[in-house]
Amino acid sequence: MPAPLRTLAIASLVVALAVAKPPAGPPIYDPDPTQPGAGKLQGETWSKESETASLWLTRIDEETRKTFVRRRSGLELDPFMTARAQEAGGFIAFHVLVENRTETRLVFQPQACRLQTSWKDFQAPLDLPTILAAFAIADHAPPPHIERIRSAIIDGEVVLKPGETRDGLFIFHAFDPSVKSFQVDLGATLTRGEPFGFSAFYKKRKVKK
Repeated sequence: MPAPLRTLAIASLVVALAVAKPPAGPPIYDPDPTQPGAGKLQGETWSKESETASLWLTRIDEETRKTFVRRRSGLELDPFMTARAQEAGGFIAFHVLVENRTETRLVFQPQACRLQTSWKDFQAPLDLPTILAAFAIADHAPPPHIERIRSAIIDGEVVLKPGETRDGLFIFHAFDPSVKSFQVDLGATLTRGEPFGFSAFYKKRKVKK
C-alpha cells in the first residue's frame, strides 16, 4: 500500500482502537444498483460474470465477520473489534470471491481496490502491516498469532490459474456518518491485460421525520 494511504488507514484504525462513545443511531446504507458501472445485485451480493472469470462482493455484518475470521484463522480475538465490546459500526466488512474460469492467468490486487465516499475520501482494504502498525501506535499488543489473519483477509496480490478460486474478507474502517453515499470498486486483470471489474454503490437511507 502506498505510504500516504497506509498512514490514513493506520490513523483510522487507531481511532477504532481508542475508547470512545458509540455513535447514536448509525445511518443505514442501502445498495444502489442504478448507478453506471454497477455490478449485478442480488440481495447483499454484487457480481460480474463472464465465460472466463467472475467477481463477487457481499456485505456482511459484524457477527458474520467474527465467525469467518475465527473459522479461517483460528484467532479467538477478532482484531477488527472496537475497543468496547458493545460498540458496533467500527468497520465495514465484505466477503470477496474471485474465480478464474478459463483465463490463462487472472491477477487480483486488493490494494488496487477502493472504498470511496461522496466526500471523495477513499481507502484500500486493511492488510496485516496496517493492522500491526495501528496496534503499535495505539500502544496495544496485537493478539497472539495475529499473522494468521491472512487466512481470513485477501492480503496481497492473487494470481489464479484456470479453474482456481480465492475468497476472503475486505475490511474497511467506518467513515463519517454524514456521508451520503459510498462505493466499493473491485477489479481484476485478465490474461491480455484487460480490466475486469465493477463497482458496488450504496446510498444513505432517508430518515422519516
